[in-house]
Amino acid sequence: MQKDAKILVVDDEEYTRQYFKAILADEGYHAILAKDGKKALDLWSKDTFDLIILDIRMPGLNGIEVLKKIRDIDKDTMIIMISAYGDIDSVIETMRLGANDFFLKPFSSMEKIKVDIKNCLDKRRLIIENYQLRQQVKYNANLCNIIYKSKAMTDVIELASRAAIIDSPVLIEGETGTGKELIARYIHMNSSRRDQPFFAINCGAVPEGLLETTLFGHEKGAFTGATTATKGYFEAACGGTVFLDEISETSPSFQVKLLRVIQESEIRHVGSNKTIHVNFRLISATNKDLLSLVNKDAFRKDLFYRINVIKISVPPLRQRPEDIPILLDHFMRIGCEKQGLKPKRFTPEAISVLKTMPWDGNVRELQNLVERIIAFSPDHVIDVDSLLLEYKFPAETIPSAITSLQYNTAKRIFEQEYLKNLLSYAKGNLKKASLTSGLNLVTLYRKKNKYLH
Repeated sequence: MQKDAKILVVDDEEYTRQYFKAILADEGYHAILAKDGKKALDLWSKDTFDLIILDIRMPGLNGIEVLKKIRDIDKDTMIIMISAYGDIDSVIETMRLGANDFFLKPFSSMEKIKVDIKNCLDKRRLIIENYQLRQQVKYNANLCNIIYKSKAMTDVIELASRAAIIDSPVLIEGETGTGKELIARYIHMNSSRRDQPFFAINCGAVPEGLLETTLFGHEKGAFTGATTATKGYFEAACGGTVFLDEISETSPSFQVKLLRVIQESEIRHVGSNKTIHVNFRLISATNKDLLSLVNKDAFRKDLFYRINVIKISVPPLRQRPEDIPILLDHFMRIGCEKQGLKPKRFTPEAISVLKTMPWDGNVRELQNLVERIIAFSPDHVIDVDSLLLEYKFPAETIPSAITSLQYNTAKRIFEQEYLKNLLSYAKGNLKKASLTSGLNLVTLYRKKNKYLH
């Protein structure tokens, strides 16, 4: 419960103001009362409120006009409208203008009102937390887009910062998708070589012949199609950094050539016997245990000790679940910006589920999930049910919290399809759909916004 929540109650009826004051006091909230729209706007302009409870029909400045003026400036404060049963069209208009909920007179259930108020305050808390996350992301944007808040990643960045000022080879270890290249770029951008090029290549994704020419360069006529002499990354870096990802995938013959480059700071173009002096900083990365490969004679021991001067181990995402909320916010924000969409929001329950997952693909897998949700989920609030629809959880890793909600998922899917067909039959007319289905108009409106907005 948010004991410090500040709530503005606006109604021209003294009874209604005192009714809400009593409810809010029971819940430990701080209530401020206003008897008309003008007074409400005056109070709002001078103070910050977590929630405004606002009557639609008031003399002078009515609730709809007050709502418009507030929403022109403030999109985040929660607003609940008060209306009579016969004023449904006005209620729908206020929801379109940005109201978060509404109470219908006469008030039927005090407990339901308390629950609705708490839900609105929870949404307000999430908005504030998301803002704080965005500020953290903005700060970390200076770290080559490395997004984190965990102690484990803080230690990695501190080690990378120290490595940046020492011009020695670095070996970055970590599972696929943990962000090894981002760490390499961070080291480069914080080193004395930051103004020179950064070249990256995945050694496991390039055939050996192409890998050699890419890194060492070649002479004209060295092979079919070599119509001109070309510099390789080692030479073109010219004081910069070369990043060799998945270095464990290189062949023994290539490892011999790489060892010579490191020892002598010299290369030879493919097709030439002439040596060329090179100046670059080497950063390597692997998703395997290189020392284990050395002990199995699957990787050269002398090369291993040459590239393993400074070792940085990037932890997998499952070992730093506290980074998941800030990563979700970051990927959702940038993904929706690319598509010109309003960012979706994850509920605390959905985040809790995501924090329990193994994430074998690490940060990359998490980003892919967010992109699928942006593309396919119709919901603006992503709850556990939404995750089940968009993400195929491995059976052996489904938490008990998800298993207990499978019936609700089926119910949700049914309701969504039913509403689509109902509104299609009614040609979008909510009143006709309400009469046809027997659903209360207010309930129908809420379900339409939940499933089909």
